[in-house]
Amino acid sequence: MCGMNHPDPVLSAHALKARLWRTWSPFFARHGSFTAAQLAAIPPLLDGQNVILCAATASGKTEAALAPLIERHLPPERAGSRLTLLYLLPTRALIADIANRLDAPLERLRVRLAVKTHDLDTFDRRQPADLLLTTPESLDALLATQPRALIHVAGVVLDELHVLDSAARGDQLRVLLNRLRQVRAFALQAGDAADSAIQYVALSATLTDPAAVAARYFPLAQAIAVPGGRARQIDLLPLAPDSSIALVDFLATFAARGWRKAIVFCNTRAEVEAYAAAIRRANSPFGQQVFVHYSNLERLRRHEIEAQFAQAGSAICFASSTLELGIDIGSIDAAILIGAPGSAAAFTQRIGRAGRRQQTIQSTCFYRTPLEEALLRSLVAAPEPVPAPAPFRASVAVQQIFSLLLQSPTGTLRLSPLVSLFADLLTPADLESILGRLQEMRYLATARGGEWRAGDRLKQLVDWQASEHAPLSLYSNIQNRPATLKIRDQASQEVIAAVDPLWMSRDVLTLEGRPLDVNWFDGEALWVTRRGHIGEHTKLPFLSARQLLSFELAQALPLTLGLAPGDAPLVETAEGWLLFHWLGDVYGQAMLALLRPHLAMSESPQPGLALLLREEPTALPAISIEQTMRYLAEHVRQYEGTLSLGAYQHLLPWLLRQRSVVEQFDVKRFVQAIVALRQRRAAEETAQNLAHLISEGDWP
Repeated sequence: MCGMNHPDPVLSAHALKARLWRTWSPFFARHGSFTAAQLAAIPPLLDGQNVILCAATASGKTEAALAPLIERHLPPERAGSRLTLLYLLPTRALIADIANRLDAPLERLRVRLAVKTHDLDTFDRRQPADLLLTTPESLDALLATQPRALIHVAGVVLDELHVLDSAARGDQLRVLLNRLRQVRAFALQAGDAADSAIQYVALSATLTDPAAVAARYFPLAQAIAVPGGRARQIDLLPLAPDSSIALVDFLATFAARGWRKAIVFCNTRAEVEAYAAAIRRANSPFGQQVFVHYSNLERLRRHEIEAQFAQAGSAICFASSTLELGIDIGSIDAAILIGAPGSAAAFTQRIGRAGRRQQTIQSTCFYRTPLEEALLRSLVAAPEPVPAPAPFRASVAVQQIFSLLLQSPTGTLRLSPLVSLFADLLTPADLESILGRLQEMRYLATARGGEWRAGDRLKQLVDWQASEHAPLSLYSNIQNRPATLKIRDQASQEVIAAVDPLWMSRDVLTLEGRPLDVNWFDGEALWVTRRGHIGEHTKLPFLSARQLLSFELAQALPLTLGLAPGDAPLVETAEGWLLFHWLGDVYGQAMLALLRPHLAMSESPQPGLALLLREEPTALPAISIEQTMRYLAEHVRQYEGTLSLGAYQHLLPWLLRQRSVVEQFDVKRFVQAIVALRQRRAAEETAQNLAHLISEGDWP
């Protein structure tokens, strides 16, 4: 939850109801009153303030944001059709869910709603809706192609902001909001709008410093943190890494517990498929009401699954991260995790999906390896701290330059407006070097009067956008978009999924937990036939590679194992000495590379936790900031992918690429963490536990 003082409501529920004379009945009457989050956030929003609201899941944050914005900015008697409110969400699935929830109340209010995503676009610029639900990427496309549609926007909601913040998508959103402010200011100057003011609301359940986060996106935010996080009852159970028996046995206890529905989160799509297939063929209490949900399934099929699962009396759904963020799938009795997710935010979202109207979160987490057990215990005992805010990613400027060229009526851009747009994010020298590099690579060409226009390679990239094989999306900074293979059902002839080609490497091909026979490949899609059952003796890939171990989560592990912060135990093994550093995967690899010239060492089975040294070290050689910076500058390409620097990172000038890696790596934190290590021999019992932790393949 958000780390702030909790404000008392400034108005009684009765007085607040009187102020919401239009929206009370459509939004709140069925509940009879307001939630604590609504009582805290609605009054300042009605007064015109900017707000960032941190409150628990299912606390009514959407209504807390929209009701006052509608009261203030969408009066019953308003002139013409104009887009007035923007509601931004990080995923298309969330947008579809929110649109469904808002349909009835907005219809009663005569507020017109539109959706704009890659999958669905109901926005009509000739008769624009009052409220638009969209993603940052689709807002980018709207700014580039229809900026006049945004000249009357008076309110912006940023929902699930923690998903975007401190990532390339968050950096893109910061620039998009600057562009929106420029559009509004220009409309005022041209006499097309009465004012240029925009009111902002940000919503989240998992921010530790909401005021600082809000300041990155909009000014003068009142930060409101509302108590009410539910108590937790979390059980940890072992699960064999090559079997689903323990999971089947646990599901068999549902009747005695009075439970009928469960959601099971896995960390990979392969695991989702394997466990769903295993439960389908097991004697589970759900029969054939076994569902699967992840992003590779076609949009319409995902929506069907959501509706079918929500309506089912007894059912189980295996999901990846797609169902973390509050999509309405009805009442769920149990949230089950198989393995540890990659962050505390994901852990909180996942366990919070069960019993959302209950006072206590009841969840069961299965671990298949000693490391999974330790990670889950760390997340239960002391959730992972939120990472420090990352520096602005310069690669976002490349993507935004391309988008701005498409927005420009003349098809050109100048340096001065770019400097204004990226003020406090990049320097004029940074921008000049980016423009120069893009010109060298023929993405830009010079025009008259110090202007730039699209070059041959950018024109080609624009032409490729309609193709599924475009190397870059002009409006997206999402990194490493994998090429996908369409899957068509032989019977219906419909595309039912788009999967990673690695999907084909499995011994048994399944989709939604059902086996498939491959019939033929037509050059674009794989045609398949669904089979009845998977054989009893078929081996399914239950355990996939774990997620990247972050510095924050690795640092939490020693406390779970009874060690003090900074303890760096030494454990003697047959191969040498294990030195446990608790730095996570990225820092662990860097430490290994920097110390290798000075010590005989090699990579341990878990490089994010420990190094393997040939002899017992007396002391570690010092690693300086300067030494680390030189190393990173020489290994830029190695770290660009793991540091999530954005899809356009490779188009930056080389010096900016180097700087981006160094900044994102956080060299000072890395060196300080190594200096803080206190190396000592581990006691016998501790040494056994640590060696067991490294042997990730061992059955717990």
